[in-house]
Amino acid sequence: MPIKTTVSRLSFARDRIAPLTVAVVSLWGLGCTGEVGGIGPGPGPGPGPGDPGPSDAGVIGTGPATGPDAIPCTPGAPPPTTRLFRLTHGQYENAIRTLTGLNVNPAGDLPADQNQAGFDRGMDLQVGDALGKAYRSAAESLAAQTVANATAYQKVVGCDPNAGDACMKTFIANFGRAAFRRPLTDAEKTAYATLFAQGNNLVDGTGTAFQKGVQTALQAFLQSPHFLYREEMSNTPAPGSSLIALGGHERAARLSFLLVNGPPDELLAQAADMGQLGTAEEIAAQARRLVALPQARQTIRDFHNQWLTVASFTNRLAKDPTKYPTVTPELAPTLLAETEQFVEAVTFDMGKGFTSLLTAPFTFVNKVTAPLYGVKGTFGDALQRADLDPSQRAGILTQLRFLAGNSYSSQSDPIHRGVFVQRQIMCANIPDPVGEIPKLPALGPSQTTREAVEMHTAPDSCKGCHTNFINPVGFAFENYDAVGQYRTTENGVTIDARGTLVATATNAPFTDAVGAAQAIAASPEARTCYARNWVRYAFGRPEATGDSCSVAALATNLASDDYKVTDLLVDMTRTSAFMFRAPGGP
Repeated sequence: MPIKTTVSRLSFARDRIAPLTVAVVSLWGLGCTGEVGGIGPGPGPGPGPGDPGPSDAGVIGTGPATGPDAIPCTPGAPPPTTRLFRLTHGQYENAIRTLTGLNVNPAGDLPADQNQAGFDRGMDLQVGDALGKAYRSAAESLAAQTVANATAYQKVVGCDPNAGDACMKTFIANFGRAAFRRPLTDAEKTAYATLFAQGNNLVDGTGTAFQKGVQTALQAFLQSPHFLYREEMSNTPAPGSSLIALGGHERAARLSFLLVNGPPDELLAQAADMGQLGTAEEIAAQARRLVALPQARQTIRDFHNQWLTVASFTNRLAKDPTKYPTVTPELAPTLLAETEQFVEAVTFDMGKGFTSLLTAPFTFVNKVTAPLYGVKGTFGDALQRADLDPSQRAGILTQLRFLAGNSYSSQSDPIHRGVFVQRQIMCANIPDPVGEIPKLPALGPSQTTREAVEMHTAPDSCKGCHTNFINPVGFAFENYDAVGQYRTTENGVTIDARGTLVATATNAPFTDAVGAAQAIAASPEARTCYARNWVRYAFGRPEATGDSCSVAALATNLASDDYKVTDLLVDMTRTSAFMFRAPGGP
């Protein structure tokens, strides 16, 4: 049932959103006009006299941590951020599924977003012309699919259409509350009711007037800026601070989209309605509930997939077929699933944290990967947990995905392995090389890859990065060949995998990758880097000076292997950067 007159294309900007219009109905109440916020998004109960300010005890990271594992920091306020956070494609898709119950993948037709600060959750995501048209097309299709699907239609409407206007009002109020993640204003209810009444003239087909009204309203809801953006319009300072205390519905949306990558569920929405998200402990209690939901596992998978840049390794699995016939780009989904299951097992099954992610000597194998790990037994296509030799394997950095994904087609690659560790795991600033880099020459008789790399990177123009950062840790992985199989010799020569964790407080020495993984896990620099990456992922921006003590508090806690990733997520919701907004953002 296509609508004869479609909703006009929305024009979006970070600081101003154009009105949403239909040819015959002016929906002035659905978009923002003039000052951002327009008729007011209704952020919910604001801060009260008992709510905490940023310096209160329930908020972590307001000052330097204490104790033997404490990491120094510089106290400060979080930076100003946008007040309009466009949903990521994943969040948009999850919101659509939650709202309609349809098993659809509408984000597959949306233009790809560029990563910001290493993740796809950048706070500067916008809606350009191409994306605006894609949103419109998706809204039209989804509205029609919903009305045509009896189960989805009943879920969306939520009442008996035979009740007429009473059901129409219930549908608009309830669906609008879920879509906008806050109660609708009276003006919005009136505007959507007016549009609903026009549905019978706007929609072709044999459906009832009520069905056509639902379809028309759905199209508008799913194109509204209040749905496509997560808004933060509160302006009331927190007690004793210049920081803005977010309203209850704003905090609920922050919680839900951070922890489960989708809109608030009914329990969280009710807590926002009742003003029960005002204190750090109230927020943390909801966070603990959310991280126990199945959707939180997807959030943790998503973070680690992006942090470990798993999407970029597939083309590096094109190995020499004569030497490695079982390792091809088609193996990529298996290796990705291996890492995902490993991270989930460490976090949820073992209840362990950062140290085990880097050092636990087990993984998940199938009939193709078990022989590569040297694991004996009978395996099928499905992945099964397997204990590995703890003298040979330790955590994510000795898994095939990392090793084979950072190798040449028939030779190991200590340079790319070292660069990855320094950039992604240690947060070292390794600049890209200047000019065209000559390829590593073929190995000579009785020459090892380590020897070839040392000669290749000996020129003064290379030493700064390679000698000081890349090579010392990259050589730790020389016990693994181009596909990640363990070896003790290369070209008839015993492997030398000695190195040091350079540019750290200890410059810890090690003799192999297992020792390197242990040194990395124990280093404050790696723990700080891991926490910094979570801040980037959570807030959609690079960490700032004002985040220093929050990052330090999280990194200090990571020294305990009993401090799970889910514990870190809960603590992130108790930071000032999460609970408050700095004034001055667009």
